[in-house]
Amino acid sequence: MQSKLFRCGLAAAASATLLLSGCALQPAASLTASQSVTEGTARTQFSLSGRFSAKNGNQQVSGQFRYAQTGADGALRQLSLFSPLGTPLAEISADRLSATLTLSNGQVQSAASLTELLRTVIDLPVTDAMLSTWLQGLPFDPNVLAAKNAERDASGAPSRFVESGWEITISARMEGSAAAPKRMRWGMLGQPDTEVRWVFDEPD
Repeated sequence: MQSKLFRCGLAAAASATLLLSGCALQPAASLTASQSVTEGTARTQFSLSGRFSAKNGNQQVSGQFRYAQTGADGALRQLSLFSPLGTPLAEISADRLSATLTLSNGQVQSAASLTELLRTVIDLPVTDAMLSTWLQGLPFDPNVLAAKNAERDASGAPSRFVESGWEITISARMEGSAAAPKRMRWGMLGQPDTEVRWVFDEPD
């Protein structure tokens, strides 16, 4: 795994105030039952939105995002990226076979997965499925929750776990919902200056 978080695409992204952007998706949604969170069961269909910031040393980028999974078993994924002020910048749409990145200037890129295209901005060495579960405040491998360094909050929901060289910390959850994260930090182990922070919108 590369030591740096940002790829070469970050400079272009930052200079254009590129951040997670998108079209009108559904607002953030909580799990139908908090039990699924305490048991480590991720949803296949959900949507969420909010703000993020990422840094690696003195390099930083931030913005807004919207993410949604729809279709059978969440096979359709859409990630929209915005500037900090909400200007649409890019949209990534993916299915089981391929993914397409469309920039606000009309340029189009294709790849095998959503996360492959996301790495042009943030070098997160994860799969689409792992990104989906992490955004829900859950590990991709449920066995991670049984590790000694994994922690849970008073409701039994995960508050900290380590997976694929990253420490995922859920510092707050939505009020009235033990399921949906409110604030998260993804930090690379051994590199305290390499992190991604997420703040999620309250569901309507």
